[in-house]
Amino acid sequence: MIYLKNEKGFSLIELMVVVAIIGILANLAYPQYYRLIKKADAARVIGDLHSIHIAVSTHYTAEGVYPDDYYPGGKPKELEPYLSENFSFDLTPELDVKYDWENWSGKNGNPVWPHTDTIYGISVATEDMALINTIQGMLGDSNFHYTLGRNYTYIIKPDYD
Repeated sequence: MIYLKNEKGFSLIELMVVVAIIGILANLAYPQYYRLIKKADAARVIGDLHSIHIAVSTHYTAEGVYPDDYYPGGKPKELEPYLSENFSFDLTPELDVKYDWENWSGKNGNPVWPHTDTIYGISVATEDMALINTIQGMLGDSNFHYTLGRNYTYIIKPDYD
């Protein structure tokens, strides 16, 4: 084989090695990237849950009653003065998340749905179980539990208070 001194470039083998190394690095980095994205999304949801909790507590302090139950993705009118103007209970399509203010108190003060063990809470409606698992991992053993359907509820006031 004759080699020319002025020959420039890379051989096919060298290019294949570089592509293989990049592929291996990408496969190692993507799971960590995915976990970081889920942690960021979970932190946003947890921050929103705390904002809603503060708004509910402020409304309760001012009015002496909790807001009425509301539909998933809808901001209860009673909470509007206590939340920023652009605060949304519907994060779709950015995130597969809708918040749902739950007021499950019956006329006698017992839960309407006794099996949920909840009277007041903020449900997170989502199909994204990776997000739910990340939220639960970040909150630890707190008041964030599965309730109904695809809802996981952050309990504001358990029925035994």
